[in-house]
Amino acid sequence: MEDRRDDRRTRYSKMVIRDALFELMQEKDMNKISVKELCERADVNRSTFYSYYADISDLHKKIIKEFFAIQRAFINRCMETLDGKPDLTNLTVDDFYEVTLLYLTYVKDNKEMFRFIFLTQTNSPIQVSFDKVFYSEITRRLPPNQKEIFRRSFTFTSGGTSALFVRWILEDFATPVESLAKSLAYYYNGVFNGHKFARK
Repeated sequence: MEDRRDDRRTRYSKMVIRDALFELMQEKDMNKISVKELCERADVNRSTFYSYYADISDLHKKIIKEFFAIQRAFINRCMETLDGKPDLTNLTVDDFYEVTLLYLTYVKDNKEMFRFIFLTQTNSPIQVSFDKVFYSEITRRLPPNQKEIFRRSFTFTSGGTSALFVRWILEDFATPVESLAKSLAYYYNGVFNGHKFARK
């Protein structure tokens, strides 16, 4: 029973520390945030902070590491879904909806993490890195003559998707996951299948 209470206490402490960092990074650069200031904002002792993190930079690195773990879990799950499709060059709106709903659910289930990444990591290579991994996993499953077409479509949609995510986050996820997933599915379907009409 004591271990369970300790686990809850640990999760709570890490949560308030990370929330405090998120709040402070909206007010100033990370290199101007002190451990003392962060602990006061989080209402925890400095000893509690140092039991989990070496310094502010270590806290930031561990948040980013956790973000990548979440993204990798999504990519693996997404690839399992797409590997069940007979032809990745001919996906339907329902196919796009299935994958998009999966991703948006991941985002909302980890909303504080995504809020931190999308709202405090302006021009960061973090999301770019995720896009590259996701792009690589998809293109490995495509025939060679489809890779350039997919690259253009992916480049077009990834920027728009990030912009929509930022708006969704700023609006505190007010739009239901299912509704946003449906809209994105239609957008993706139009873009990724648009080349078929462009050749006519």
